[in-house]
Parts: sequence; C-alpha cells; structure tokens
Amino acid sequence: MSDEGQMTGDGPVAEASAPGAATDRPAEPGELRPTGRSNARLRQTVRDMILSLAVVLAAIAVILLITWRPTPDPVRVIDPTPPLSLARAQADYPVLYPADLDASWRPTSARWEITPSSQPDPAWHVGFVTPDDAYAQLGQSATEDPSYVGDQVGVAEPAGEWEGWLRFDSAEQRALVRVDGGVTVVVSGTAPWPTLQVLAERLSPTALPTPTLAPDPPG
Repeated sequence: MSDEGQMTGDGPVAEASAPGAATDRPAEPGELRPTGRSNARLRQTVRDMILSLAVVLAAIAVILLITWRPTPDPVRVIDPTPPLSLARAQADYPVLYPADLDASWRPTSARWEITPSSQPDPAWHVGFVTPDDAYAQLGQSATEDPSYVGDQVGVAEPAGEWEGWLRFDSAEQRALVRVDGGVTVVVSGTAPWPTLQVLAERLSPTALPTPTLAPDPPG
C-alpha cells in the first residue's frame, strides 16, 4: 500500500507540521501574539515620563537656588572700642588691650562694669574667639577681693609660673595671673597655652582694636 492515504485502525493519521511553520489558526479572544513590530505607544509613554521627570527636577533646582542661603558665621563679632574708651577714661590705672591682633581674633564681648567679684571696683573684660576657634579673655581690675581671681580662673589650679605670670591649669581652662601695682590682670580661656601666651605678651596700655568690617548687629 502506498504512503498516501495510509490508514490505521483508529482512522487516518494527520501529518505533523514542520517546526517553525506558520499557522493560519485565528487568535483566540484575549490571546497575545508577538507581531515582530515595536510598540510605538509604549515608547511614547516612556518618553513622556522622562520629560515630565526632567521638568520636575528642573523646577526643584530653581527653587533650591532661589531659597538657598549660606550658613552664617555663628560667631557674633562686636566692637570693643566704646567700653575700652570708657574704661580708660574712668580707671586710675592703665587699661590694657592686646596690640596687633589680626582678623582671626574675633572680639565677642567687652564691658567695663562692677561685677559681684570685683565690687566696689569696676572690672575691664574683653573676650575673643581665637584663630584656633577656642576662647580667650582678658580681665583686669583694681579690686582687692580675692574672689575676683577665682572667678576668672574657674576650676583651674596653680601650676607654676611663666615669664612673671602665675599659671593655673585644668582640663577645661587655663589662666595666667599677674598682680602689678595693686591691679590684677588675668588672661584665661579654653585656648591652648601658646595662644594665651601670645595674648599676654601683646597687652598694651595704648593699643586699640584693629578696624574690621562693621560688627554684627545685636541679636
């Protein structure tokens, strides 16, 4: 019997399609078939999303640029000249101020007033933020009250001498103390010893504050 129309006991045998052969069977409802063509609508949607994101980011950048402000220096610089001039006009001893300090020494406080530890005498005070961002101050008074020195040196304890000054030292504070002609002078602060020594060496009865930019307005 020829191969054509070969029969079996169960009926005619269907011939298998060659692998990869196309089928003309219509698509069932809901069935997805690859078309081999790119989806133009999908490309359009992705492009629109990217453009929208770019517009949003550009708007945020503009807002940040407009509203950004540089962080101000937290140190409020003052002009110590008025209280220094008043102290020199009223005191019967030379009132000291450090000479030739550059702009990295920023005066933050200055006063000529009677304090609890100096009364009945007034005391001269000027404080600085130092070039190494520590603190140093000068205190001067003709008071005979021993608590004035204690108030100036804080928790620091006696620690020898340096160039005619008594040294006081602690983990938190250092101080140099000198009594001359009944006037107590104290250089103290959190600054390291070399910085305090520079301040002490530059004290002068005629020095004036170095002209700088206008001081910050009171807060």
